[in-house]
Amino acid sequence: MNQFQKTIIFTKTPLKGYFLYPNKFQIYPADLIGMPKSSLEEHFPIVLEYFIGKDEIILPPTEFEFDGLKDLGTLTATTLTKQDEILNLLTLFTNHLFFRYSDLTGTWGIPMLKENPGEEANKWSSKWNMKMFHWPELPEQLKIEKFTEIELKYKPVSFIPFKEYYQNNPNYDYYNDKEISFPNNIFLGLNAYYLLKEEDKKIIDDAIFHSVSSVELRSLKKTLSIISAFISIETMVNFENKDIKPLRCDKCGQLQFKISQHYRNYLLKPVVHLGKIYF
Repeated sequence: MNQFQKTIIFTKTPLKGYFLYPNKFQIYPADLIGMPKSSLEEHFPIVLEYFIGKDEIILPPTEFEFDGLKDLGTLTATTLTKQDEILNLLTLFTNHLFFRYSDLTGTWGIPMLKENPGEEANKWSSKWNMKMFHWPELPEQLKIEKFTEIELKYKPVSFIPFKEYYQNNPNYDYYNDKEISFPNNIFLGLNAYYLLKEEDKKIIDDAIFHSVSSVELRSLKKTLSIISAFISIETMVNFENKDIKPLRCDKCGQLQFKISQHYRNYLLKPVVHLGKIYF
């Protein structure tokens, strides 16, 4: 399996520059030969290139070890797992949702055959559509042996001081006439994630999963979105206090250090950045 992989992912706000996390992955605007485009699009395709280490290869269950399915199972499990890891991290640290199409069961819809059809659209009928972004020239353009050199073609993505980024009118994909920007501390977050011990990484991945679910659901099912956010925080609170043994009152048996206090301490925990403390 080629250790360098390239695929198409999507955002709901345009990406105009590139972002490179050295030796791991890079993203940049998709401008490929023959690529479909539309002025009506609300899902903006971008390119994700990533590196798969030998220790990240996922072997399929033994039942797939026949009829040539083992290699296909390994490729599928490894690449999709790695893609989801990167998409979740980008969504976690930024104000934007990064996603891929995972539900390929299809849906009824009306293809936009023209961008300004006028009255002609009244004659259109629904067709069964597969939720895929594909065209004949795509497969060959996804083959790479190293990261594409894109520094001369695109500018770096804009980096905003993180306090301003998260607190000063953040763009949660509300305005697609703007472009994606990143907080200036994203490298600190990514570095910390990739330095995690494997057993800790599993817990952090669970918290990240619920945080991303909250972002995905916020415009569709707000109650579930809030619940997902609380579960993410609770997972982190439990992780931070995993070595603390709860004490109970000798008289009434109640916890002397309530769960709500753990939440409060975690949410008010200061962030130290470049020698400065932020709350």
